[in-house]
Amino acid sequence: MSFKIEEVLYALYHFPMALTAPFISWYFFFGLSERDFIGSGLIIAIPYFFLIFSTGFFGRLSDKFGSKNLVLISLGTLSVSFLCYFFIQDKLLFFILYIGFNVIISGFTPAFNRLMSFYEENERAAKFGRLGMMASVGFLVGSVFASLAFALNASGNSIETFRAMFPIAMFISLFTFVSAFKLKETTYTNRSQTNISHSNVGQTSTSEIKPPMKPILILLVLIALINSSSSIYVNFFSIFIQDELNQNISFIALANSIATLFGVFVTYFVGKSANMFKRKPFVLLATFLYTLFPLSIFLLRDPLIIFILYCLPFYAILFVIAPVFISENSLESGRGQIMGLYIGSQYFGLLIGTMMGAFLAAANDIVSPNFLGGTLIGLFSIFICFFFFEEASDEVQAL
Repeated sequence: MSFKIEEVLYALYHFPMALTAPFISWYFFFGLSERDFIGSGLIIAIPYFFLIFSTGFFGRLSDKFGSKNLVLISLGTLSVSFLCYFFIQDKLLFFILYIGFNVIISGFTPAFNRLMSFYEENERAAKFGRLGMMASVGFLVGSVFASLAFALNASGNSIETFRAMFPIAMFISLFTFVSAFKLKETTYTNRSQTNISHSNVGQTSTSEIKPPMKPILILLVLIALINSSSSIYVNFFSIFIQDELNQNISFIALANSIATLFGVFVTYFVGKSANMFKRKPFVLLATFLYTLFPLSIFLLRDPLIIFILYCLPFYAILFVIAPVFISENSLESGRGQIMGLYIGSQYFGLLIGTMMGAFLAAANDIVSPNFLGGTLIGLFSIFICFFFFEEASDEVQAL
């Protein structure tokens, strides 16, 4: 199997993320907030507030000026951010820069998704599936590295082990940035004009046909609900593992490694099979799985079962289906903005869920009840998906 530059780049982008992202909330919890749930929740949620707006802005910017330049700016900023994080000892300054850097870095995903959305319709799902596979490969390697680092230093200072990962993340990000110069800016496909001339919409041009926004809006609501459901407990999951299950922090890194290993195959399979089925069953399955996971943890509380459940790659389904669905239901001229709104809806859900989770954990002084809260929101997302989420018509998909 040969890999294209954008697929390799996507794997490299996720490697340093795996070294740092799963442990940021844990780092802030023991650092800035001094083991305070509400303070920790505020610290985690504040960056999400800015990212809700920045992703939409950068998505729109990619429509006007192209995607490649935004990808380069985001990757360059990512590399610089890790270097700064390593040298900065003051936690408040660390947090301020963390917000600023992530606002700029947030342009990567909507711009990159827009770039990939111009593949032909019969290739698009498979392409996003391969990208998901490569993202999982990058996250797998990073998670394994982080797992080994924490395991080898189990009796030492975990905070210093975490900080030592920043230089490694910086060098990988720098290499990713240089590789991104090989990307080719994608222009609008000619496919839509050809299909329009043979469809039932007569001689109307693509720019005059406005696909209905309702399917995309319902999808964005579902994305927000799913992220709210998961962030109620995910941002405090490492604290739950360490304080309530009495497991080492390497538990998370190892589980992330296995989840991403499975994700390599699942994302590829979803991409390959997506065109064989309607979109709604995939989205409905995702809402069900994101509801089952917290319910099982709340009821069982067994470390082995939790470990197994955590290893299942729930993210793989919507990782592929959501950008494919958006591509099928949006005009090419405004696709970057829709991709930005899609990422923004994720951050909106993360913001709401994190704050709800912080108050729940503070009220109970433990994280366990947060899993019940995630379950209730998950049930609501199943209801919304089942009754309100609609497929795009064949005529709209032809656009």
